[in-house]
Amino acid sequence: MNKVIIVLVMAEEKWEEAAFLCQQIESRGHKARILDMGLLEEPQGTCDITREEVISLSGRDTKEVALITDRGKRMPIMVDGAIQKVRELYAEGNIDGIISIGGTTGTQMGTSIMKSLPFGVPKLAVSSTASLPGIASRYIGTADIALMHSVVEIAGLNSLMRNVLSRAAAAICGMVEGSAKVPISLPGKGEKPLIAMTHFGPCEECAVNVRKGLEERGYQVVGFSAAGIGDRAMEGIIERQNIFGAVIDLAPGGVGEELLGFSRTAGPTRLEAAGKKGIPQIIAPCAVNWGSPLKRKYKPEYELRKKYQYDALRTFVKLSKDEMIMVADAMADKLNKARGPVKVLIPLGGWSSLDRRGTDFNEPELDRVFVDKLKEKLKQDIEVREVDTDLETSEFAQAVVQAFDEVMVSK
Repeated sequence: MNKVIIVLVMAEEKWEEAAFLCQQIESRGHKARILDMGLLEEPQGTCDITREEVISLSGRDTKEVALITDRGKRMPIMVDGAIQKVRELYAEGNIDGIISIGGTTGTQMGTSIMKSLPFGVPKLAVSSTASLPGIASRYIGTADIALMHSVVEIAGLNSLMRNVLSRAAAAICGMVEGSAKVPISLPGKGEKPLIAMTHFGPCEECAVNVRKGLEERGYQVVGFSAAGIGDRAMEGIIERQNIFGAVIDLAPGGVGEELLGFSRTAGPTRLEAAGKKGIPQIIAPCAVNWGSPLKRKYKPEYELRKKYQYDALRTFVKLSKDEMIMVADAMADKLNKARGPVKVLIPLGGWSSLDRRGTDFNEPELDRVFVDKLKEKLKQDIEVREVDTDLETSEFAQAVVQAFDEVMVSK
């Protein structure tokens, strides 16, 4: 197949290991090119994309950068230049996969560079620090990066390291070959666009029914878990890649989680990307009236609220009246900036599987505080449609699909 795989490495430290990795990749019929992310010392061997080229692409002068002796100050320069290079290679069709090898610094730099490539480009980071507490999530972020824990330090070609690098080569080659066999096929001109939709456990039945309704109409629906990372990733893909024609945001609770510092925080720009792009949005309030506080930030007052032990890792607490008003206010501000059509659907019988009518968690008076504030703040051309059923019924899913049909016609 002879695909091109870029190998990211700090060549002053791990060139020998990178060269062996390249041999393993090329023994499988692909082409490997080393990109030097080195910081201070000279590379240990020849690199296909030199440090000097990387620095130049960052916009900095190589002689000026050579005088910088602080690794921390050199890192962003190398990352910026490498990002420009891999984007250039991608635009030219000269990159089919990317792999990095390193410890903490090398993996930080390598994964930062990988994040600049679109979803679907195979990305693999081989790291001796992959399992450090709290580190893996920083390495991966919202990108489709595969992380391989080398366990042993990437230092010298002992038999264990050869085994690790051989497996890594097989992995990235397999990813590239798999991507080539089943490439991402985006709708062409005149075809129905892809639709992004948020999922969350308490509205899974609704999501399934909505997806079926849209698929019957010929749409492909791409789901994102609204647990703080998936919905953040959705926002990023909408912002950077023009692949979605509309968003059905069943679970925008990340807005409130961000405001309140809870565990499903989805970033300060949650609920904004679709609006900036001008693509249609359907908004529902699944679990917006619940919060998931971090255990280390758990307040005594939460013990006085209604709580739901959702699983072994998460306990949801009901939001207070003031918190509901705050969240409604923030959501309205974000939706008011939308350049495309927006409809908000409110199920009067409960906003999730947790608080349906007849349950102890159903509090329509408290939910009404949110709805009234939202109606007060939203622009007149944004409809808030109340549906007399709970969110997890087929009737509500049908209402979502109907509203979707309406915004797609009006687009």
